[in-house]
Amino acid sequence: MKDRDSRSSLEIVPLLNLLVLGMLLAAGLSGCATPASEAIKRGDDLLTARNYYGASGEYLTALNFESNNTDAKKKLCQTARQSYDQKLEMATTYEKSSDFESALPQYQDLSQFIEKITSYNCLSFAPINAKQKVAEMKSGASAQFYKEGEKLFLQSDFVNAIKNYQDALRHNNPYKDCKEKIAESHYQIATKAESLKNFRDAANSFVSANETVSGYKDASEKAVAIYYSLGISFLKQKMCRNAYDDLSKAGKLNDNFKDLTTKLTEAEACSVAKIAFMRFDNPTGRDISGMSIGDFIFDEIKTKLQNKASKFVRTMDRNELQGVLGEQKLGLAGVTDDYTTFKQLKGVDYLIFGQLTQVKMDSPPEKVERMKTPATQSYSCFKTDKKGRRYESSCDREINLTYERHTARLNVALAGSIKAVSVSSGEQLIMQSISSKRSDDVTYVNINSDINSDTEIPEEIEGLANARRDLKDPDSLLKEIISEISDDMVQKILAKIDQTKTVADPTGLKIIR
Repeated sequence: MKDRDSRSSLEIVPLLNLLVLGMLLAAGLSGCATPASEAIKRGDDLLTARNYYGASGEYLTALNFESNNTDAKKKLCQTARQSYDQKLEMATTYEKSSDFESALPQYQDLSQFIEKITSYNCLSFAPINAKQKVAEMKSGASAQFYKEGEKLFLQSDFVNAIKNYQDALRHNNPYKDCKEKIAESHYQIATKAESLKNFRDAANSFVSANETVSGYKDASEKAVAIYYSLGISFLKQKMCRNAYDDLSKAGKLNDNFKDLTTKLTEAEACSVAKIAFMRFDNPTGRDISGMSIGDFIFDEIKTKLQNKASKFVRTMDRNELQGVLGEQKLGLAGVTDDYTTFKQLKGVDYLIFGQLTQVKMDSPPEKVERMKTPATQSYSCFKTDKKGRRYESSCDREINLTYERHTARLNVALAGSIKAVSVSSGEQLIMQSISSKRSDDVTYVNINSDINSDTEIPEEIEGLANARRDLKDPDSLLKEIISEISDDMVQKILAKIDQTKTVADPTGLKIIR
């Protein structure tokens, strides 16, 4: 009796295990939602809320994830007609109120929806010609915008007229005489601006008229005349960069206008800002790679400036500078950042001066710590099996891993200043203080214990045993600091010197035609 009960219980246990396993699998599968199943669930929720079109959209999303999902396809086909009717009602509601702009996207969505349900063989009814409706809504919207544009045009509200004509073209291009009306609107805006002596606005609007309809009236000729006149006015005031910009705009429209080529060349020549790097005082006597640190900084600035500046910025090399100074019987040593020493200097626009007050390199004594930590080591040993037979195997033992932890550090600091001054006024345009530091650290270990390939070393200790042991060269840290200093200085030079000045246009401008 006892044996039979034991057998029965043994037979029941596997069955129970299988039932539990099945339940666990079912629970696991039900919890592993896929993107398609999640989309179907969202669709079902929308369907409950009677948002048929939204529900169909989710079923289509599910089919995008799993094109053969029968549940999604079945539900899409079941809701297709209701979804179609819902979207069609929205579109026709807008259409009946003559809101063609709002009806248009509804019909566009409906057209795409019809194509999609057709591709899944869910179209079981005769739909409207949605594409034809899209064309009708575009035509209706264009007509409305055009009508509003015409009304605004007659009221001389040319800015808003342009917006409506552009909206008409947004749906149908070309549409009636929209482009001509836009061009004329720009032309009228330009004419009024010119009468109010807002010459730049006038020129820009004449250009817009010409860009809308190529060769529109005399818009291009008027724009050329205004840009040219602005350029000549700025050139007479020695505002050469401004003159160059306006003369360039004139040249893009008509490079044969009067003496434009000659004036443009003149404006370009006088727009060039010549920068001379004078002296970088280095009383610390420190150098880098055999070159004075000051000279190294200047070379970095010059190289980056030449790469980033426009054609209107030119750096003078030492020989050119000495030639300019020699012609004026001046010596390099005699020119300082004191305005009285360079106010008569010709042929140079800006001077750069620098000074180092500190170059400090500090390397504290290397710190060495003797340490130990537990480690596991394998070794060959003999074991005895159940029958008393000895066999060779591998055993583990814990050892004390002794090692030396080395820590070293190098600090480099640079202090001083760089400034740029205007030769013509003596004004200090840029003042950059230098106060930069860089450090390098190394930490590594030397393992003293007798270890072998079977010793399991803690991950942190093993990483330090393979770590970098040599500090960076001091010159490399100095170069990092200098690179940062030169980047900052170049950005300041570009912002201050390599820019067209923002100035008011002359109001009493005489247009040269």
